[in-house]
Amino acid sequence: MSQHTTQLKHLARSPKAMMDFQMRGKLPNAVRPDSPLIRYLESISPRERINITNIRLSPSLGYQSGAQFSNAQVMLNYLKPSAWVVGNYPAESYRIKAFSKQITKDLFQAAQR
Repeated sequence: MSQHTTQLKHLARSPKAMMDFQMRGKLPNAVRPDSPLIRYLESISPRERINITNIRLSPSLGYQSGAQFSNAQVMLNYLKPSAWVVGNYPAESYRIKAFSKQITKDLFQAAQR
């Protein structure tokens, strides 16, 4: 889904956003969820993501949370609910904004121990 389509859907669902658009001509701000962990998980094939089981978030992966997931695909869906997001989504509140370290396979596996 494109950024523009996401913005228009949000306008259709949110009376406040529609009112802002009518009064100011301003579309809601849509952002693309991004983090080193999201980029790492997207670099893995979907089949491999499903085979990586019982994983959890941690500060060493850039998130201030200990949330546990059944597999890496479920984790990716939590971290990035869609290509574009308007407003807040749960994972963003736990993301360590200053974290910029590249996630590697070794770092990812070490964080799971």
